[in-house]
Amino acid sequence: MNAAAATQQMLDLFDILGIVHFGIAGNANNSLSIGDVTIPQQFSHTGIWDWLNSNRSLNYDEASLDFKRYNVPRGDNLLGHIGFRYEQFFSEYGKANTARRLFWANTTRQWLQVAANLKGIKLNQCLNSSVCLPQKPQLVVGLRGSTANIFVDNAAYRDFLFQTFRVSSVDMESSAVVMTSLSNGFPVIVIRGLSDLAGGQSGHNSIDTFGSLAAINACKVVVQFIKQLHHDTR
Repeated sequence: MNAAAATQQMLDLFDILGIVHFGIAGNANNSLSIGDVTIPQQFSHTGIWDWLNSNRSLNYDEASLDFKRYNVPRGDNLLGHIGFRYEQFFSEYGKANTARRLFWANTTRQWLQVAANLKGIKLNQCLNSSVCLPQKPQLVVGLRGSTANIFVDNAAYRDFLFQTFRVSSVDMESSAVVMTSLSNGFPVIVIRGLSDLAGGQSGHNSIDTFGSLAAINACKVVVQFIKQLHHDTR
């Protein structure tokens, strides 16, 4: 809500050409690594659901999560299950006061094409002389991202999100920023540095250690993206 409201205020009060949203995110994709920067082509708000009793039937188009599947040992679970819901998307280019159902919000294709030219950008691998990542971070363009008002630090839920929605990053703002930009007719792109494994790690969450490095790498990509965008649109 705060991210959407702040985006709407900027669009209302300033002369803006588009939104470049950036920050850090959790990594839900085992083929990516901490320190990588992702620029997703789609976002979903995976924090909107109906929470049902275990005796209620599920009939949801996108996905559902049945808690008893995660019982050890297996058996019923009083938490029941949840069904993921669509967003209600309003647009100034749509029918007045009429929402359409939307699960995946697409970032701006032309800007993604500009971002694709940045692949191979040199990103930071080390925090200092003694703390380094085991591999060189990379920029990845065109995957999927997930947003919810939940900090994900749970391996089972991380795997559920990836296996069900094929999302590679998890954060708490991007979907709101993307949908607000699109509903007002503005181009938008999201650039996120991966700071942690969203619960997939064996020990403590690495955000306290590598959060700053992920943020620096995201900023490096933002700067180069803006330079490239300016060059391509002159």
